[in-house]
Amino acid sequence: MNTLKRITAGCITGVMFILLNVSSLEAQTTQNVIVEHFTNTNCGICGSRNPGLKSNLATSPEVFHLSVHPSRPYSSCLLNRHNVTENDDRTKYYGVYGSTPRVVVQGEVKSAGVNFTTKSLFSDKQGNTTPVDLRIETLQKGTDSLVVKVIIKTSEMHSLPEQKLYIAAVEDTVFYDAPNREKEHINVFRKTLLDQAVTIPENVGDSIEFTVRTLNHADWNASRMFALAIVQDPTSKEVEQVTWSKGDENTTTLGLTEKATDKISVYPNPANKAIQVNLATDGYTEVQIRNVQGAVLLETHIVNQGTIDVSNLSAGIYFLTSNGRNGSAVARFVKE
Repeated sequence: MNTLKRITAGCITGVMFILLNVSSLEAQTTQNVIVEHFTNTNCGICGSRNPGLKSNLATSPEVFHLSVHPSRPYSSCLLNRHNVTENDDRTKYYGVYGSTPRVVVQGEVKSAGVNFTTKSLFSDKQGNTTPVDLRIETLQKGTDSLVVKVIIKTSEMHSLPEQKLYIAAVEDTVFYDAPNREKEHINVFRKTLLDQAVTIPENVGDSIEFTVRTLNHADWNASRMFALAIVQDPTSKEVEQVTWSKGDENTTTLGLTEKATDKISVYPNPANKAIQVNLATDGYTEVQIRNVQGAVLLETHIVNQGTIDVSNLSAGIYFLTSNGRNGSAVARFVKE
């Protein structure tokens, strides 16, 4: 049974986090591997070396990738100018600011001349396990916003120190005929959604959740946006786990997942004074209504089905989530 233990509202704009306790016993999970790629669209060397890295990644779908565009050595880089500070911040975090291209694999900085085309670039980091199970659920995509829920769950007892959780908004392909002759730029960093210390729960089955949101920018292709999350040691920079929401085909234009709509329904939608909530599973279920920033506005309980008064809510988009013995679900509704 999933038992909600505590709800804590953070002071970070657009972020909500929840601590959950789940009584279950699970095995360690496979540790995913990420290549963070620091490049520049005005860099001729990047233009000649990056295609080899792209080919390497294309034949290694199990490896995650993020491209960051620092302002040095070329401050006129278009993809850097979109978000100068945060592109440079990620580069400085690893101490590689000043030259491109560079790669960091699983938090380990590789030498400037490392071979981008060989599987040995990241193969020595593969095959490991971790007590951290990291997942992302897309709550809304397209339209005006990207809203995701990031879940960190403990799958085995551990002694990990405090970790750092980094969540970024990423565009899977940017089509831009750059000065360095690259025309397609993959997994392009756009914006930092969250960057903070986290304590991984000690007990097996315990989890923490973070809901983050960003408004879409005019320069982004909203349909190509996704979120990437990294849990890593803030001192050694070693990546403990990584995942992304790229390829989340269950997300519809309404921001619901098909799995979620099988479990919960809300009508009328749009609503004016009240909504009728029907749950696909039996039992006593905790229900919450959140705004698009993730703040919990209403909390109640329903057995199978029930009516919720929403007359006091302002007009806008809301998310109704249920947490019961058969898991969680989310539905989106509009208040007129």
